Amino acid sequence: MIQPPEIRHRVLYASANIEVIEIGVPAQHVTTIDHDMELPNGPPNSGREFQGQVFVHYLKKEARPIPFRIPGFACLETGISKGTRGVAGVQVAMKSSGETCWTSHNADIHFTFVMEGSMTLEGEGEEPRDLTIGDAFVCPPGMLTRYSRCSSDLELLEVTLPGEFETALEQ
Repeated sequence: MIQPPEIRHRVLYASANIEVIEIGVPAQHVTTIDHDMELPNGPPNSGREFQGQVFVHYLKKEARPIPFRIPGFACLETGISKGTRGVAGVQVAMKSSGETCWTSHNADIHFTFVMEGSMTLEGEGEEPRDLTIGDAFVCPPGMLTRYSRCSSDLELLEVTLPGEFETALEQ
């Protein structure tokens, strides 16, 4: 889900096995605590805009895989790019069939978190890095990278700024 700017919120319930990955942009922002705040505080209105952005609630069980920007992968589109009017994008990439290749991108920020499985991250001029659940990495714009030795259960959470960007494939 994405929480647009200026929305008051608090966690009402969390199961014992929930994992939260919170990414805030800008990274430094004012957070205040209101211990007396009562939520919910009115009827839901998902169409409200906050600084041009709307609330997005993505459910994995309702998503259908589509081709990903990197060959050998499929993805689940979360709708966050649309909800933020292109400010940010979030996709869940999963290993599918076929070989991967070297790629580069022109995103300002390109953050990836390994949610399931394992892989090796290869980067131009860098030693290969074996990654597993809980690992994260950032790929700088213009740097050639390749995802190799991917397990069949690999799932990656990809967060980018902006939501739409170009990927160049190297054969």
